[in-house]
Amino acid sequence: MTSTEELPVRPVRALFALTLTVSAVLLGSTILNVALPTMQSELGASNTDQQWFLNAYTLTFAGFLPVAGSAGDRFGLKRLLASGTAAFAATTAVAGFLDSALGIIILRALMGVAAAAIMPATLAVILRIFPPERRPRAIASWAAASGLSISLGPLLGGALLSAGMWWGSVLELVALFALLGLAATWAWIPTTPASGTGGLRLMPVAASLAGIGLLVFGVVHATADGWAYLGTWLPAAIGLAVLAGLVLAEVHHREPLLDVRLFKHASFTTAAVALTIGSFVVFGYLYFTTFYLQLLRGYTPLQTGLLFIPLSAGLVVGAPLSQRATGRFGARVTIAAGIALMGAAFAGVTALGTHTSPVWFVVDAFALQLGFALVLAPGTTLASSSVPTNRAGAGSALLNTLRQLGSALGVAVLGSILWSRYGSLMSDRLADRPADVRRVAAESLASALGTGDAAATQAAVPTFLSAMHTTTLIAAGVCGIALLVTLFLRPRHGTGKSLPSASASASVEERVRSGRGA
Repeated sequence: MTSTEELPVRPVRALFALTLTVSAVLLGSTILNVALPTMQSELGASNTDQQWFLNAYTLTFAGFLPVAGSAGDRFGLKRLLASGTAAFAATTAVAGFLDSALGIIILRALMGVAAAAIMPATLAVILRIFPPERRPRAIASWAAASGLSISLGPLLGGALLSAGMWWGSVLELVALFALLGLAATWAWIPTTPASGTGGLRLMPVAASLAGIGLLVFGVVHATADGWAYLGTWLPAAIGLAVLAGLVLAEVHHREPLLDVRLFKHASFTTAAVALTIGSFVVFGYLYFTTFYLQLLRGYTPLQTGLLFIPLSAGLVVGAPLSQRATGRFGARVTIAAGIALMGAAFAGVTALGTHTSPVWFVVDAFALQLGFALVLAPGTTLASSSVPTNRAGAGSALLNTLRQLGSALGVAVLGSILWSRYGSLMSDRLADRPADVRRVAAESLASALGTGDAAATQAAVPTFLSAMHTTTLIAAGVCGIALLVTLFLRPRHGTGKSLPSASASASVEERVRSGRGA
């Protein structure tokens, strides 16, 4: 078979095809947020259903990422990318026409499997077709498309819903992006030879899906049943036990899919924690602020999407700023500054009330995403610079899996804290109301506003605000923990022969600072 280098490659067109496909994947992760209130009213979806609409996608995405790299080597990158994109378009298109919450959750999970085949393949193609001197700019374009897609999802979805389209139209738009990406992939992505080798170990994938799924299942169901309920803590405990067993098994495996031994590198651990926590708080923020803007403030889906534009602006401004800051102060200081800014932005959410000027929300959202931008590029570079070259693929797989896991847990944990706190406060404040009114009002803000009971309606708004403020303070505390890890976890000498030498470990940040780390 002809090698990639001998084919007539058109890098600009190929990069456009790759950005289309990766944009579809990341639009699929955020565009549904703005449709959740509509899905609640049209489908009768509960808070638990809504969290699973988002988490089913990110969980299978995270679970199948480790095996995707091996699949690309075995079957060829173009074949894997095209197959994944076709499956993604099909499952997304079907999901948009369903009216069953369970059916939507299942299709969203299948979307995540397809997305896992797409995401690493797009980056691998860039590394194959671009020469080293042009690779950084290509990766920057790929990353910019990724970041903007995450932020623009609510805007595009809001525009469709405000135009009178049904909730599933947002998924049909994602499917259209995927189909365009598929056509461009066939036309402009060169065929890479399939090695026919590369282990496809499905057992650790199944174990990771089971462990993460049980953990998130327990956390999500704390929303309805409370944290002390057997159905809450038992699945979470079993999930943690499965994950612990998986870690032990992978540590001793000759060719682990998730090489957890990379955490012996202090710089890798620092970057992994920062990137995971960044995804955790950003996706949690997108989840609960959607309800604040649409249900509590009464903004339309389009207005909500417009108010999320500062998230994109924060990435656009933060990307070049992070490069300059890293060059001057080093990756660790830049990451720490980004985490601190994110924590401050979450603390700033406590100032949001019933009549707060939207300007405050805009400024706070910009600060949050600017902080994440200061974490994203330096964290990725620091992680890749802190492991041996022959383990770079394993580091990338582990890092991307942790980011997706952070996204899922952000929605699950912060969403459960929000609704558990809301339900508890509403039950207390409506103690003298009939049991049926109290039960319905405690389910969600939308349910309380729809009861027609004056006491429930009057109590719902301040109760939701109190619960949201508590949730954001907890998120700010999580950022504080990540900040401490960033500042105080340092490379140690003599950590074993599997690590780079002491001098190499000590020079990681110097390589990142000078731009030689990637």
